[in-house]
Amino acid sequence: MEIFNKLFQKAKSAYQKADKATGGWLPGGGTASPVTKAVFPAQTFPGRSKELERQTGVKARITPLNNNSISDKIPYLKDREAYANPFLNNVRMRNYEGGKNPRERYVEHHELGHIYGGDDGWTRFVGSSGRLLKDFSAALGNVAPLDVGAGLAMQNFDAAEEDRAERFAAKWAEAGNYPAPNIYEDKTSDYGNSLRRQGKEMVSSGVERITNPYGIRTKVETFINTQRAKPLQEELTRSLPAYRQTLVKNNYQDTPEMLAETKRLNDIASQIEALGLKPQY
Repeated sequence: MEIFNKLFQKAKSAYQKADKATGGWLPGGGTASPVTKAVFPAQTFPGRSKELERQTGVKARITPLNNNSISDKIPYLKDREAYANPFLNNVRMRNYEGGKNPRERYVEHHELGHIYGGDDGWTRFVGSSGRLLKDFSAALGNVAPLDVGAGLAMQNFDAAEEDRAERFAAKWAEAGNYPAPNIYEDKTSDYGNSLRRQGKEMVSSGVERITNPYGIRTKVETFINTQRAKPLQEELTRSLPAYRQTLVKNNYQDTPEMLAETKRLNDIASQIEALGLKPQY
């Protein structure tokens, strides 16, 4: 039996060395593979994760986001200060120092809010879909239907999820000793409302490109408005020399006649501007 144990240990040692030499790709070899390291990197402040779990009840691994090969290849994640993965209960934070300052503590709690399952927590699984789709569309040259889908997702999913995370951060602001984010009566936040505005603009832009792909409608409208503005501009051009001469003659005094003429010319200029054109003086 002893000889078999020695043979087993020797074989195990050789296998582990081979696993280490190949970068952790052999199953059960005991060395973390590049994929494992990328998805489950080591925690630099494991005690801080435990402390936050005791405080908030949310269990999550907080790991650094420094030169990570996966995140660096995803535009939405590439330049982010932090992000949370609710599927793996993992929070990634760039240059993480264990909650060293108020800003970092706010980010910790905000990202834990994405892991937290309460408060309509279903949105945590789709809370980045709009921004990911936006980046995908941008990589393809801003495809109009994709932009519409991204804008709708940003308004309905991303915004709601960021509101939820901000509410969580506001709840723990006093305990974390950082300024609480603004939460309004309708439970929205500045972050969420910003995403709603961006999403609305993307939808409008996408719909315009779908319904007017070559700008034909715009060109037709511009042509029609130019024709409508032509007699107005001619009247303005014809009237201005006499108007200026009368002003000089009256020493720029506001006589009733001059006030009436000023109003008439201003009305003509306003009509031209309403057609989307600039009056020529």
